[in-house]
Amino acid sequence: MKINPFLSVLSLLLAALIAYALYYYCKAEDLRWLLTIGGGISLFLVWAGTLAVRLENKQRNVNYKVMSSLFALIITAVQIVFAFHAVTSPVYLLWTGILLIIWLILAYVMAK
Repeated sequence: MKINPFLSVLSLLLAALIAYALYYYCKAEDLRWLLTIGGGISLFLVWAGTLAVRLENKQRNVNYKVMSSLFALIITAVQIVFAFHAVTSPVYLLWTGILLIIWLILAYVMAK
């Protein structure tokens, strides 16, 4: 497994940009900072895993990139939905946590 540092920084900038948009468009005052920080961290992890990580086996690398891209889009869409609709903190944490755990398990299995 190889990690591209330039694409890691690009993933960080992309996640920060989306996190700022989540902060700006979040309707619930009490959820605003949780959505910004949680969304920024989760988006950085998934986008960095999608863009910066390269597996040595080419066939697994394609499967890993497709799976990570799908999860990146799903997690980004979920964050955007939570920004526009007022939800409670436990609902946000459960959905984001479950999606991240599923992605981490699948990524670990594919990288192994």
